[in-house]
Amino acid sequence: MAKKQKTKNGKRRMRPGGGKAKGASFERQVCKELSLWITDGKRTDCFWRSAMSGGRATVASKKGVDVRQAGDITAVAPEGTELTDKWFIECKHVKTLVLDSFLVKGTGLLAKFWKKCCKEAERHGRLPIIIARQNKWPTLIITNRGTLIDWTAPFIRSRRCDITLFHKLTGVRYM
Repeated sequence: MAKKQKTKNGKRRMRPGGGKAKGASFERQVCKELSLWITDGKRTDCFWRSAMSGGRATVASKKGVDVRQAGDITAVAPEGTELTDKWFIECKHVKTLVLDSFLVKGTGLLAKFWKKCCKEAERHGRLPIIIARQNKWPTLIITNRGTLIDWTAPFIRSRRCDITLFHKLTGVRYM
């Protein structure tokens, strides 16, 4: 877990490079939880972090090469391929998602993440999904409207997307 340092005014701030460790740790946790979900609690190793945290696909596309591995999460076992062949999964763990600006005005950090995820997902022929967490908040899943409706109802439905609590999704049986 990323450590924080105190500033002169006593507030805590992320140490240099700590955000990268925080994001990597979050991606590993998501991989484990998705693995448990699709295997009905039997396996924790069906997914892993993509090489270069999804950057491999970006580098390859600039060279005109299409790779299966796209997004932050990739299948490393046959059980996981159905999910990663359908969904382009991005993981974000940040101090603040600015969810209110995203929902009301379509602006802010989450709006930036969502726009990029949608563009990348379209390029790879997949559905966009962001699994995001703001400090001290539960993990959320942001999807196109209706994407997860077979499993669980959205926590928030906006004109842009559906937002679902991650534990609500992983708490129901994968089909």
